[in-house]
Amino acid sequence: MGGIIGSIDGTHIKITAPKDSHVSYINRKGYHSVLLQGVCDYNKLFIDVYAGEAGSIHDYTLFLRSDLSRRPDENFYNDTHLIGDLAYKLTTKLIVGFKNFGLLTDRQKVLIKF
Repeated sequence: MGGIIGSIDGTHIKITAPKDSHVSYINRKGYHSVLLQGVCDYNKLFIDVYAGEAGSIHDYTLFLRSDLSRRPDENFYNDTHLIGDLAYKLTTKLIVGFKNFGLLTDRQKVLIKF
């Protein structure tokens, strides 16, 4: 029966540089932040939120540190999944798009344009 139960992404929340380990909070855009990971359902309602990690980490690392990544597959009932952008890796819980390393079929190339 499978289906999509939500979409996942991370966002940076700008903060004042902390006194300790301030370099860890500098994100790829050059400012201090903490990360917020959100999962929304088809109604654009949050169904899961995780926040507080240093802004220097990658979205997929944020996912791995969240309890969402450690939940048993049984929590994803009827073979359901989350969808994420190319920052994430394909898992039993998470579906991502095709990454183009020059080996995609013509059909896959068409699909990544959508």
